[in-house]
Amino acid sequence: MLALDEALIERASFLDTRLEAPLAQASALPVADVARASVAQAPVAWLFHTSFCASTLLARALHLAPNTVCLKEPLVLRRLADARKSGWPLDGLVDTSVKLLGRPWHPGGAVVIKPTHVALNVAQALLAATPHSRAIVLTSSLDDFMVSNIKKEPASQAKIPTLVDRALRATTFRARLPAIALEPPDLIAASGLQWAAQRELVADVVDAVGASRIRVLDMHAMLRDFAACVVRCADWLELAIPHHGLARHAADTITRNAKALDVSYGAEQRARDASAIAGQFRPALGRARAWLDRHVLPAMRPIARDEPSAW
Repeated sequence: MLALDEALIERASFLDTRLEAPLAQASALPVADVARASVAQAPVAWLFHTSFCASTLLARALHLAPNTVCLKEPLVLRRLADARKSGWPLDGLVDTSVKLLGRPWHPGGAVVIKPTHVALNVAQALLAATPHSRAIVLTSSLDDFMVSNIKKEPASQAKIPTLVDRALRATTFRARLPAIALEPPDLIAASGLQWAAQRELVADVVDAVGASRIRVLDMHAMLRDFAACVVRCADWLELAIPHHGLARHAADTITRNAKALDVSYGAEQRARDASAIAGQFRPALGRARAWLDRHVLPAMRPIARDEPSAW
């Protein structure tokens, strides 16, 4: 346990080891003691996502205290995902973790929780621990995903094979793939395989939980009219935020880089950057897309492969 002020929670892009806080000073408490503790609970909403789909932007737009506080990628959920991947039992850990994350920051306020994308393998357990909650899964198109991976630093690109393995371990998708699909010819194609595995995992979660509690949102649909989409998201998540104030906050949020708040960066700049990358790497992207079209996409379920329905 470590005391953190709300300003830090709002400012930080990720509530993990990158947090600007004295993490070494945290005090350890037995899980059993925390599980027995009486802890106030706020209404909880979930923002799940695949990689590189502007989820931090949406999370910042939905953070509007005192109505809502958004917890962006808490480290404990990454650790639960790691444990699930390794086959460790999660008995008692999910409910206790969610109970702590769901503590109210303001009287009457809600908590929006955005897990890391690798925590999709515990999404069903998180939703089961909050039976009255609703969720959104934000995702992107295959072509957008490959372009976004090209934009990343080499250190991030080097993680793609590991992320592919994580996503494939969490679904039955691997069994439907031909052997050649597990040997991408380059990192761009590998990123496409990661996209496919993540989308299959999203489909698993939606099938298990049902459309009455979870909806899938495409990044481009969100960015077309960001403020209006944020209001629709808040309504779906049953967040009590006045529409006018939320729309104004969303309109301001989209003018800045979600991970570097002092940098101006709007939807038009995003589109120009993506177009420039796509043009520069057109041959490599074309080769990767052809490989994916032949070896990976035919094995995907339509619900995972196709663009989500508008809502």
